[in-house]
Amino acid sequence: MLPASPVGLLALALVSTPASVSAATAVDECESQSPRIELSAFPPGKSPGVCIGPGLTITFRFDSPLQRESLKLEDRGWFVDWAVGQQTVTLVPRDNLVSGRRSDVTVCFTDEAAPPCTTLTLLVHPGLGMQEVKVLRQARSVTDFQQVAEESEADAQQCREELRQLRAERVVPDGLRGAIASGLVDRKRGIALKELTWDVKEKEGNALIHAAVTSYRAKERVAVEVYLTNPGSVPWTAAGAVLRGSNGEVLKPLPLWASEPILPAVPGEEGKRGRVVVELLATEKQARGTYTLVLWDADRQRTVTLGNVTFPQ
Repeated sequence: MLPASPVGLLALALVSTPASVSAATAVDECESQSPRIELSAFPPGKSPGVCIGPGLTITFRFDSPLQRESLKLEDRGWFVDWAVGQQTVTLVPRDNLVSGRRSDVTVCFTDEAAPPCTTLTLLVHPGLGMQEVKVLRQARSVTDFQQVAEESEADAQQCREELRQLRAERVVPDGLRGAIASGLVDRKRGIALKELTWDVKEKEGNALIHAAVTSYRAKERVAVEVYLTNPGSVPWTAAGAVLRGSNGEVLKPLPLWASEPILPAVPGEEGKRGRVVVELLATEKQARGTYTLVLWDADRQRTVTLGNVTFPQ
């Protein structure tokens, strides 16, 4: 871990400057998807959607016993393996699934209650795939409602904190003054940085190549600064990002900061590096974790995945 430096302070301060925020405006249905599905909330013929990730195992937990032989996969080639338990279905997607594609999975129940079967529509997403989804067919218990209320309050509290931070940053100056005025600078720790260029693990098939990676930690915040080169033939702009922990936990960032589209290299010349900065609100416990960073463009087809991302301690 290195102490705060002018470069580190400036990089993190830039994240707080709203004028340069990436201009991705497309609605991402996976952003607001719930890990709990109530079948009674969907009209007949309407299949609930579930986001899955390439190579990310997902388990469906039902509140009713299943007919094990009833599982129907529209595209069996999507999966390395699958299993049906008494009240669970586990799917293991392949690593090379194409983002944006959809496919159905159907399962039937052993009792005579309605509905006798259900179909779920799977949507491939590069970074927001779920790992566990509860599918409720019967009336909820009081415990279920209490759990939903607790999860909703936790989500609302996170939204309130993000809103407070964003509002505060609208009235602070830029540069080093902005970092100080925003309360990012801890008097004891300052802003610490960690060089990760040689530590991160690049996934095979990444659309871009990482040239340099640095992580930052400030008061109640972390950030990852990534310099990338584009070996392709068309420009690339980051539209979304996520940090996924070793236990499947997902940290969603504040608005991305990207200086400009990352252009492909001109034949015979060295490719120009482009920068993306991902910033997140993080507790002290969360900042101690090891994460995988996933970046994607507006089409969610050209992705960048970097593993073994850690933060200064």
